[in-house]
Amino acid sequence: MIEVLALAGAVTKIAGAVSSAVKAGSDIADLLPHFGKLAKLEADISLAEQGRHKGPLGRLTSSEEEGFAIAQAKMKHKEAQNELREVCRLYGPPGMWDLVVKEQAAARVRQKEALEAQAKARDKLFWGISLTIGVLLFVGGTGAMIWGLNEVVNG
Repeated sequence: MIEVLALAGAVTKIAGAVSSAVKAGSDIADLLPHFGKLAKLEADISLAEQGRHKGPLGRLTSSEEEGFAIAQAKMKHKEAQNELREVCRLYGPPGMWDLVVKEQAAARVRQKEALEAQAKARDKLFWGISLTIGVLLFVGGTGAMIWGLNEVVNG
């Protein structure tokens, strides 16, 4: 489950750490996992924006606060990407930003597929449970009607 209210803070924290590490001259191999986390957060933001971060009943109760949190997270992510692009181009080795963009795209796709599979499984479970309860209620109601009719007829 995605915690929507924490997305903007997470983006800012990770971007700040990566920016400082690039300025300090850290190796790109050490930084790629952090860029992957940033891409994962972007996929989380995208899924939250689509409303797929909640179950079927939770989607009915989206609050304004949540909408503003998603918008804030999108703005913070865009700012972080712009800042990191500048930092990587100024302080990083040649081609660093291109490698980062490529790796982020791959991480974003992996995360989005994983989250969508998780949401699909959650929805499938919800509908399976709902259908089972519906069938049980139908069978129970039918049985109760037959029993009641039997009691009335046999008196």
